[in-house]
Amino acid sequence: MLYAKLLKNGVALKGLSLNQICFQLAKRDIWLDRAVLSKMKNGKLPPAKDHINIALAEILGIDSNELRLAAARETIDPKLYELIRCAG
Repeated sequence: MLYAKLLKNGVALKGLSLNQICFQLAKRDIWLDRAVLSKMKNGKLPPAKDHINIALAEILGIDSNELRLAAARETIDPKLYELIRCAG
């Protein structure tokens, strides 16, 4: 599943506003602007760094491995991703 779709579904299922999510991230010393989160959720920005994705998954109650893999799939070279996937 695409990264943005996972984020969008997680936000909808959890029922939190983007401000609330950013507040929860700030409690974990992760400072992310609501506008940036919105753009990631709508596929207008690339996925976040790994530590942010782990925190987002915890906050939204979604599978962190699935979110992290979706982020990796969209941010690294497809040939490298396939090599890593096949090696695992």
